[in-house]
Amino acid sequence: MASVIHHGSFSTLQLAYTILLKWIESNGYTITGPSRELNLVYDPNGDETQYVTEVQFPVTKQ
Repeated sequence: MASVIHHGSFSTLQLAYTILLKWIESNGYTITGPSRELNLVYDPNGDETQYVTEVQFPVTKQ
């Protein structure tokens, strides 16, 4: 599993995907299934800048 931790609003979550996908490619891995997001810190009534989300992709080494 390749993963990255994103701190902040969901509106900037695409940045985490971009960084992770570049890392996967540049390190010789292949994605083997769908991604998933884990909301580690989330309060729908709270401050979005305090959200913590983990983005994961299952991978295999090429």
